[in-house]
Amino acid sequence: MTASRSSSIWISLLCMSISITSSFAFTSTSSCSLKSCKLSSPAIIPSKPHDLNTRLNLFTEEESESATPLTDEEKLLSFQKDIASEYKEERSYNTFGILTPIAKTIDGISGDWALSYADLSPSTPRTIEGRAFLATNVGYALAGIVLALQGDWFFAGLTELAGIVSFWYHYSQLEFGKDREEVRLALLTDYFTAGSALLTGGFYMIDMGINYVPMDALICGALSIVCLSLCWVWEFGVPYLFWHSLWHLFSAYTGFLIGQAHIANQIS
Repeated sequence: MTASRSSSIWISLLCMSISITSSFAFTSTSSCSLKSCKLSSPAIIPSKPHDLNTRLNLFTEEESESATPLTDEEKLLSFQKDIASEYKEERSYNTFGILTPIAKTIDGISGDWALSYADLSPSTPRTIEGRAFLATNVGYALAGIVLALQGDWFFAGLTELAGIVSFWYHYSQLEFGKDREEVRLALLTDYFTAGSALLTGGFYMIDMGINYVPMDALICGALSIVCLSLCWVWEFGVPYLFWHSLWHLFSAYTGFLIGQAHIANQIS
């Protein structure tokens, strides 16, 4: 009885040992198989781009797919900006001398607009329309001479100077064409001389009082501003020559009328 019980115990222990061994072996085999599967399977390992360009391309493609499509107008504006930035030339200021800081400041504030000008090609100072355009600056000379004869030498001198510099600027504009440093220098000088005459005329109007300013001067002044504004609408060729010529004539006559009224007011 005792021998039989001992035998059964040993048999039970042997069976348990075999079971544990088999279970351990199975677990080890499964773990190894899983590891080998993970390492060997290309589908499980995530593929990464090997260079920065590839990553950027993937990002751009994903962004373009998710972004709202651009309209034709937006595409055109984007294209124009790209072209402008790519072919934009750095402006030089070699001939500006002491005016260089002023020119750079004006360009910086206005985004290069204030010292830009119309391209008048194919007109030149030697073509018929170019000569006619330059001749309209004579209005300033005539107004200055008459005002000087009537006794207002100061305003007469400013008007004459404005006409001379205007002729220089527009002659250079016709002669050299677009994006030239020589023309931008003349334009900057024109701002100073024309601005001085305009400010003086404005001071005369305030000094006299609006009631003493001739109605002809107000109407003519308004027409001159309209013509100058239209020069920026049609900033090219013959249309610009036409409207800017009228600006010369109307503004010169306006200055003459205001100067004459100021002289009369001083006498009375």
